[in-house]
Amino acid sequence: MSVFGVLNRRVRGFRVIELGAASILAVLVLGVYTAKTGAGDKRDDIAHTEQQIDEEQARIRLLRAEVASEERPERLQALAARYLNLEPITPRHEIDADALADVAHMGAVTHPAAASAAATSSPTSLSLTPAATVPVTASVGSDH
Repeated sequence: MSVFGVLNRRVRGFRVIELGAASILAVLVLGVYTAKTGAGDKRDDIAHTEQQIDEEQARIRLLRAEVASEERPERLQALAARYLNLEPITPRHEIDADALADVAHMGAVTHPAAASAAATSSPTSLSLTPAATVPVTASVGSDH
């Protein structure tokens, strides 16, 4: 029997080739249905992930606004004055950049009244006397 003879053979009124084609068609239909169902699940996962991203971005914006509110200079100045008894630096406490080397070299500054008198007369020359020395403290701040 030849191959064509097997394909033309009838089983319960159907040719073998028709049964084979129907089987292949059924497998293809099931495959497409499975693929579409999987794609729908993936679409749902993507939508859920995008929603989470949007929520996180909103939270980030909220936290950035909160940080900006907490870092306001007026608020920090009020907290420093209230809890640390710090005050803004007055011009009397400022020193010229050229005089910093002298202060650092000596390791101490004279009495504040004497230092301010020396600073007002000549900002680059400080008269430092070892009799009345006060330790120098510096604070470093940063602007954002």
